[in-house]
Amino acid sequence: MTEIAIKTLAKTLVSLALLAAALGAAPALADSIPSKDAGQHVGETTTVSGRAALTVMPSGEIYIDLDGQGESAPLAGYVSRWNRGRFQDLSALDGKMVEISGQIATFRDQPQIFLEDPAQIRAK
Repeated sequence: MTEIAIKTLAKTLVSLALLAAALGAAPALADSIPSKDAGQHVGETTTVSGRAALTVMPSGEIYIDLDGQGESAPLAGYVSRWNRGRFQDLSALDGKMVEISGQIATFRDQPQIFLEDPAQIRAK
């Protein structure tokens, strides 16, 4: 192989590896689980569906609770005050059926998905 062919092959392999990594990191939007089952999937990256109830905190944080509000909600989507500017017009989702995608973690023993990208939430 010539040096040019080797460099071209190397660039192609790097591009394919980056694409595979990006696709692997993206939350799955298919086959959502109901919010009541979110606690059984802590540590997993998945999509959770439910009716949204928004709470905007004085600090600028936003909670998008599914199928309840506060501690009664089976899952909360959390938008930090630093990420808030990325999310436009979340109030339009209040009361609507939504899907939230990402890794389910816990905060104060409640299942939660940390939202950093608007693509992680969508109206159904």
